[in-house]
Amino acid sequence: MAENNKWNKKIFALLLNEAKGVRSWRQFATDCDISYVQMRKLALGTQENPPRPKLIRKVASHAFGEVDLQDLLFASGIHIGDAKVSRDDSRQDNPYEKYRSLSVKDRKLVDKFIDFLLSEKEDN
Repeated sequence: MAENNKWNKKIFALLLNEAKGVRSWRQFATDCDISYVQMRKLALGTQENPPRPKLIRKVASHAFGEVDLQDLLFASGIHIGDAKVSRDDSRQDNPYEKYRSLSVKDRKLVDKFIDFLLSEKEDN
């Protein structure tokens, strides 16, 4: 069982990439209110120590895709019972949380709209 409680840099990096979505790493770091350098270390799997629960909560609250807090905690070697991990109720006003709460069909519609807006921006 101890094997399940280890910091897995590769899985954490894969989850981060999924959580980043279409954003750049710099934008994702800014959205999460963490340094770009630390975000890149985590994304490249070069950080030796697992991130703290506070940082993981920041990433989870701005994650796209199906990545959630429990996934990130598990990959970092932290089990829910090992750390005091509370859910911040203010996250409900977060646009990323609203996006994540949409059905798959509605997310696809939002993604198409964003793609349309980005293509219009490129044309101008």
